[in-house]
Amino acid sequence: MITSFINGFTGAVLSRCESFVRLKQWKLILSLLLPLSVLFFSFPSYERIGTEYQEYWQAVNEKSSSPFAVKEYAPESHEAKLTFRMTVPLLACVLSLKTTGILLLQGVFGFLLFLVSVYLFEKITEDPVAALLLTLSLSFIWAGRCAFVELRGIFDAVALFFLIFSMCFRNPLLVFAGVFLAAWTDERGLIASSLVLLYWWISAGFTLRKAFTPQSISVIFAWVAYFLTRYALIHVFHFKTVVGNNLGISCFISQMSNLPGGVWTALEGNWVLVCIALFLLIRKKDFLQAFAFSLSMVLLVVVAMAVIDITRSMAYLLPAMFIAVLVIRKKGTETPLFLRNAVLLSTVVSFLYPAYYVNGPFQTLWTYPFPLYILRHLFGTGIHS
Repeated sequence: MITSFINGFTGAVLSRCESFVRLKQWKLILSLLLPLSVLFFSFPSYERIGTEYQEYWQAVNEKSSSPFAVKEYAPESHEAKLTFRMTVPLLACVLSLKTTGILLLQGVFGFLLFLVSVYLFEKITEDPVAALLLTLSLSFIWAGRCAFVELRGIFDAVALFFLIFSMCFRNPLLVFAGVFLAAWTDERGLIASSLVLLYWWISAGFTLRKAFTPQSISVIFAWVAYFLTRYALIHVFHFKTVVGNNLGISCFISQMSNLPGGVWTALEGNWVLVCIALFLLIRKKDFLQAFAFSLSMVLLVVVAMAVIDITRSMAYLLPAMFIAVLVIRKKGTETPLFLRNAVLLSTVVSFLYPAYYVNGPFQTLWTYPFPLYILRHLFGTGIHS
């Protein structure tokens, strides 16, 4: 009975997906619909922008008005970390945007993230249905949601867009630009770009002879350019690198109780794909590639656990999802139906898991679905997402 239900459910979902991908401009339609889905299943408390997040946005607006001006903030504050996060403030400065405009810009980058993701997934899998399901799964995890629910003036969605953009196109200049801009959006983007380097290496065949392709060299050049530019900003505009007490080894140790939940929120159900990819690599005795993939993810997990915002830092593991799909496509001998079923499983698991956000040693927050958000305001329940 259970088997019949699963087979019937799988067949029905895949059939609907096949019908959808036959639509003209289906990728664009999907990318426009997914933000609505995100907001339905995880609707943020916009009223907080003018209350507890007001100081954050004041700092963002000041940075946008004068991107190269030096401001003094408490070392452990979020505001102090804006100094070297230049991409969004520069865009806001050029476009003369303030809080509302910047939030809309963030949403545009969320839409663009879905668009480049579905393009890249289809490019890797050569299967529109798998690409659709993978992008849908992305919309259920924090990396896909953050553009629409993050209200603190934190622009991870922009950095994630540039990271995936740098994996989409083989043009070395575009790869360079994507990594460079991701790093200048948030320092986590610089660290996560190690996965971009690994993606291009695996795409080329993962041999020593193919380690230095034009794309991988572009990633390395972007790193060099970032540090040179950072050095210039320090010496020309007197920017300061601020290190607070809320990061490092002590922070990692204090947050160990939230390690499992934090790691899970990085990819949620899409860890299924990562596990399949690692299994295939080990089965094929490609131990070096399995080690490199694992090491890159462990590095990002350690960095994420060494700061307070665990889930938003774990979200920078997103490129690992694309690497996993690439490995399954290259190393798997199974039929295309196997990939579709694996992707469907990861999508269903991600959908069923609530929109939780892990933060600090003990805190787990839930962004409520829109119907519950409405009930909260209608009946004054006093609950907060």
